[in-house]
Amino acid sequence: MKNFESQLNPNSEFLNQNVSLSESIYPKVKEFEMANPLIIRREKTSLLPVYAEYFYSKPDSILRYVSYDWENNRYGNYFDKKKDWETQSKKLTEYNAEYERIKKQLISEFGQPIEQDNQPQETKSNYGGPDYLSRNTIWESDKKFMKLNMIFGASTYRIRLYYYWK
Repeated sequence: MKNFESQLNPNSEFLNQNVSLSESIYPKVKEFEMANPLIIRREKTSLLPVYAEYFYSKPDSILRYVSYDWENNRYGNYFDKKKDWETQSKKLTEYNAEYERIKKQLISEFGQPIEQDNQPQETKSNYGGPDYLSRNTIWESDKKFMKLNMIFGASTYRIRLYYYWK
């Protein structure tokens, strides 16, 4: 993955962060001893920078789960992120356009999704926090699962694509 990312852009930044997966995101996480992911911050080429996260199992180094996050300051400190939230909260139109751009590219690569929405939907927080807007597009087969998700609000302004093999 390091070679792949370096070929895409030799100026990408490799980060060292402790990150874990939850079973709600990757249902097979308990089946494997997962290593700390390889995380790359790619240069910003559109609205948001992209963070690529490659999760693999320790004993065999097999890639198990991939996440791409379009998000400002993903691994920044809380206070820097908090300053940015007000700015991001005024960019719903731009986030929607970026979501549609990414979705269109994925449809051309992977075909029509099995589920998608056309506009942000109000979503109740599962954790007692404020409601937020979200969007979801899902591709699934008997061998893979892929989901494009946008969260807009509740201190999170992000578009995420995640992919795993069943």
